[in-house]
Amino acid sequence: MNRIIFSYLVILLLPAQAVATSGNYGNNDREVLINALHAVSEDDISSWMHTMTSPEMRGRLSGDIGYDMAAEWAADLFESWGLEPFFPEKGYFQEFGQPYTLIKDKGRLELHIAANSDTITKSYNYGEHYWPWGISGSGEVRGEVVYVGHGLSVPELGYDDYEGIDVEGKIVITELGIPYQGDDPDTLGMWQPYVDHSNKVRFALENGAVGLIFAYHVASPRPTADPGFIFLAASDEVVRDFFAGTGKELEKVREQIKTTMTPASFSTGNEATLALTAEYHPDGKTSNVVAMIKGNDPELRDEFMIIGAHLDHLGMMPVLFPGALDNASGCALALGVAKALATSGVELRRSLLIVLFGAEEVGLVGARQFVERFPYPAESIRMMINLDMVGRGDSFFAVTADPWSQLLEILEENNDRWVHREMITRSSPWQMPMRPRTDGMVFYMEKIPAVTFGTRGAEGPTLYHVPEDTMDQINIEIMRDVVKLLTMSVADIGNREIIRLDTP
Repeated sequence: MNRIIFSYLVILLLPAQAVATSGNYGNNDREVLINALHAVSEDDISSWMHTMTSPEMRGRLSGDIGYDMAAEWAADLFESWGLEPFFPEKGYFQEFGQPYTLIKDKGRLELHIAANSDTITKSYNYGEHYWPWGISGSGEVRGEVVYVGHGLSVPELGYDDYEGIDVEGKIVITELGIPYQGDDPDTLGMWQPYVDHSNKVRFALENGAVGLIFAYHVASPRPTADPGFIFLAASDEVVRDFFAGTGKELEKVREQIKTTMTPASFSTGNEATLALTAEYHPDGKTSNVVAMIKGNDPELRDEFMIIGAHLDHLGMMPVLFPGALDNASGCALALGVAKALATSGVELRRSLLIVLFGAEEVGLVGARQFVERFPYPAESIRMMINLDMVGRGDSFFAVTADPWSQLLEILEENNDRWVHREMITRSSPWQMPMRPRTDGMVFYMEKIPAVTFGTRGAEGPTLYHVPEDTMDQINIEIMRDVVKLLTMSVADIGNREIIRLDTP
């Protein structure tokens, strides 16, 4: 018998009181819970995702009209289901300033190799070999190429990729992230201010470089750092071409930096041309979309549960980046939980916030705005579940810190009761994360109970920050089951008398 049909029959055959009291669902009876469990269909999820990834939404770049359209569309759905605005004076929108950059052409990347009295030029292909970044300015630069490791100048930590190397008027190649690869929380804390990509541009500019080749082959919408500084992200194939003739191998140089924590900067002796047309909008504005189901308990209604996902993506660069997995998937799941709970008659003692964050892709800006401007004490947020790129595979995973492991237990209990998917959970001691690149980490860093929830077990590569991130890589069936699990878990958490969550 089909697993889903079997599970449904088991639930129907259980006595009403048994279903209602086997968890912590308050006064919600079997009929209400079953209505919530089946309130969202695969067609609903597919329709929402197709809307968010449509050309009309322009890739949902925060600041751009496409994002504004997506935000208005989501707010209209919340209103139609009866959710309240959390910020009544602004409706469903929490607005904030956000500069943005529109990429107007595909740019150009060329390698120039001196050959006797001549110069050989190799041209690279947009997408296949490089991607533009919004952090770039507009124009064309040509110069000698210098490899500068992670592109960081932090002598206070005993590390300086620019020490003893001249990059004035030149183009630098930098690596992703930081050289420290350990997990000591104190050391990670010292390196934390230098994790963001903008540091690489800042140090390059301070040392006189005119352009940067980032050895990390994905696109990004980070807004322009300097109007004349050109930034392109290139594949390892391109970087190896610049290493040719230097006697150095890319993989060995990378390993040397990681194992010795010692810079390995050098001039490649080759030149490059970088070109891009970008349109910078320094006065851009965007918003989070925040809707609420108000709790009905006078003592618990000012305790909040949050289901969050970022609505923004990369926009047009200049082709459409639809962002199906990243992160129309997470938003569709958040919408699904909102619809299921709001339209089924489920009562919650605690309040639920559905938050669609803006400006995640440019540095978790929307999540920071939300936390910094939250009008209640931070400790009133009893849990936050972050949904980012959740739509592939055939099983679940959930991760948090040890002090909040009860949230994992609740998710496991509700999975066993309602959904029956394979699920892996993991908690670990609270510590400073090395790369906080998703909204949940903003809450985590403020010691607000946060869970990263995802799906796993997909075959083939995950397409990320590329135009091919389309509906083709999405498994709608498992997304429907995620909505079921989160809906029932929120109904559970929202009605428990006590939630045992410690402070790290």
